[in-house]
Amino acid sequence: MRLGVLAFRNLGRNRRRTILSLSTIVVACVTGLFMLSLITGMKADMKKNILGYYTGSVRIRHGLYDAYDYLNPLHLYVEEEAALRERLNRIEGVTGTVGRISTGGKIYLAAGGEDEPPVNLNGFALGIDFPAEEAVIDPAGLLIQGTLPRMGSREAAVGAGLASKAGLKPGDQFTFMTLTAGRAANAMTFTVTGLLHFPMGAMGKTHFLIPLDTMQYFLRMPGGVQEILVMTGDPENAQVQEQAIGALLSSREEYNYLSLTYWKRYGQFYPMMGVASLTYNVMVLFFLILGATLIINTTMMVIYERYREIGILGALGMKPKELVRLFFLEGLWAGLISAAAGLVLGSLLVLVLEKTGINFGAAYDNMNMEVSSVIYPRLTNGNVLLMGLYTVGITALVTLIPARRAAAIEPDQAIRST
Repeated sequence: MRLGVLAFRNLGRNRRRTILSLSTIVVACVTGLFMLSLITGMKADMKKNILGYYTGSVRIRHGLYDAYDYLNPLHLYVEEEAALRERLNRIEGVTGTVGRISTGGKIYLAAGGEDEPPVNLNGFALGIDFPAEEAVIDPAGLLIQGTLPRMGSREAAVGAGLASKAGLKPGDQFTFMTLTAGRAANAMTFTVTGLLHFPMGAMGKTHFLIPLDTMQYFLRMPGGVQEILVMTGDPENAQVQEQAIGALLSSREEYNYLSLTYWKRYGQFYPMMGVASLTYNVMVLFFLILGATLIINTTMMVIYERYREIGILGALGMKPKELVRLFFLEGLWAGLISAAAGLVLGSLLVLVLEKTGINFGAAYDNMNMEVSSVIYPRLTNGNVLLMGLYTVGITALVTLIPARRAAAIEPDQAIRST
């Protein structure tokens, strides 16, 4: 009889124990696939937010802006942004550009009654070109109530968290005071036209959107923007466009004061995702090895139960290598069955969570991170293949430890044992 068939049949000799052993590996496989899919989804989400809200594939700012970022140096802005964006759009691989202005200040609300003092809150205004942003952050997709502001108007779309905190709804008005590019104070009253759900909870509690041209007038920044975000068709390989943009800026004297930021070099959290991915892989291996210890214990029990049988097989001519191969094949079958069941169950779980997402709002809402409050795990062929190899490989390999013990059994001693 072929060893593979014999090994498969041996799994059914004690079904209860086999089911218990395989269940442990299945749980470890499901957990591992979920963890790998979660970190994949988190990395994709962070990439999307960095590209859409922070840098694009390449961000252009005044060369001194980042050094004084903590002072909100609005006087260090990009001048004549329309002409620069027109030149940037001609670069091969660039799919679009948008200009933005962001500034913090105080939101003032009218008193609710004669004896009540005016309410003021901290807030951030983000000036954007709504039509141009359709392909970047899709402001219409963020709307949960009302409409978007019209370009050139004194209208604002407010984050849902900020609106709840301030008691604002569409049709209400508020006054926003901040410093201008000339370092003087200025205030403007806006009418709320809509409420927005930003992917990042902390942003939804502080930010509101207003038309870019209104922001330029408000901050005394004619024709200028705080930053220009350059979008490309392939952000992973946008170094080519980065070099072309750098060559453009250095070749023209009027742009020598500007500097670039490639999206992968922005902040600290995205580079940490590589470390987190490695950590998750180590944790997955740990869970599988922990589950595989049950396979070792089970195989050792099987060896002692089949002590005489092993001796008879040896007396009939089965070589020690064949005994090792027999137990290895039993572990391989156990790994294949566990992997098949674990990958099916794990894939179903991840596919459901891909639709519903996992809400980390309580953990992320008050953190200034590029991660969304709701994370959608992402099932990939690579993760499924990797998890399958982990499960089958570890389960099969750990059986070699007790299998070597079986191969060392002397046939005559085993036959005489009781």
